[in-house]
Amino acid sequence: MKKEIGMDRREFLKFLGVGGALSIPLFRATTAVGAKWPTQPIRVVIGYRAGGGTDTFTRALVAGMEEPLKATINVTNMPGSVAAVATDFVWNKPAEGYFWAGVSNYNKFLRAMKYHATVPWRDWQWYPVAGTYQGWAVRPDSPFKTFQDFIDAARKKPITLSHSGIGGIWHEGDAIMAKAAGAKFNYIPYKGGAPATLALIKGEVDAVGNGIHEQVEFLKAGKLRNLAVFTDKPLTVGTLTLEPVTKYVPELKPYTPFGGDVTMALKRDTPLDILKVAYEAYRKALDNPRFEEILKKKVGYKILLSPTEIDKVAARKESVTAWTFKELGIAKADPAELGIPRPEEFEGWWPPKEYKPRLT
Repeated sequence: MKKEIGMDRREFLKFLGVGGALSIPLFRATTAVGAKWPTQPIRVVIGYRAGGGTDTFTRALVAGMEEPLKATINVTNMPGSVAAVATDFVWNKPAEGYFWAGVSNYNKFLRAMKYHATVPWRDWQWYPVAGTYQGWAVRPDSPFKTFQDFIDAARKKPITLSHSGIGGIWHEGDAIMAKAAGAKFNYIPYKGGAPATLALIKGEVDAVGNGIHEQVEFLKAGKLRNLAVFTDKPLTVGTLTLEPVTKYVPELKPYTPFGGDVTMALKRDTPLDILKVAYEAYRKALDNPRFEEILKKKVGYKILLSPTEIDKVAARKESVTAWTFKELGIAKADPAELGIPRPEEFEGWWPPKEYKPRLT
């Protein structure tokens, strides 16, 4: 039975081990600080190049935030080190609500890779934009006709595989897949999913492992051919049916579905009323028809969580990734030394004593 694209909120919470009420609170500005904000243009700094998933989904969402905020939102790209460059730029700006980080996956890999020292659940207030799925694709003339051909070849000798950066979400998915399949790859990093996909089309690599949203237009146009998607059920994209990776590597089922989260953030010490006004505008933008059209076109789905659920998800995702990176030999820092709990210990650890929710 084919599985339609998308994941409802109950399924998403179950997958992450997060509980909570189904109601999503909206806020109203009640004090002078929030009432006066914004009085100047807002700048969203995206940590990847233009054209990739983070860029596409973020631009679509913030366009819908301008009207409720009655403000101009300028979007710029500042790629580098899986969004650490953009993160650092925003981190060094005043916490006044005028600089947003447009990154991915709650920056869950930055501490483990020693790219940035900020703690996702402690230092940032997150606004999830969209969820995505990972997939692997080749050129139409590739000798790899199936995912089985692909991993069989990679078991004999490494094949070149492009993605959006060492230590990023697609590198993580590639590494998990490679270990389970007993395959070897030469990873070629690019500054974003879009250039990683174009590298394959140009023949610079043998395959790409990134978001389906970054492949979909080329798949429909016949310029790429998908081998598998990181799920345990087929996914239907228009007239295409994408095979689940578990058909070829059943050991990957516990990791499915695997993909990325496009996320925006403000510094957590931003005045509370500004965070509330921003959250209300963000929630309205999620229901903007233009944004919903982009989600459907690019194979993304909404992540409808309350602010405290978002905090927990950010912490849990860092836990899973940091310890996965350590196991895979990718991590540059020991998660134990960083105080990051093991995934199996997470529920007993959360919330830590120093956790203080900002939006409830």
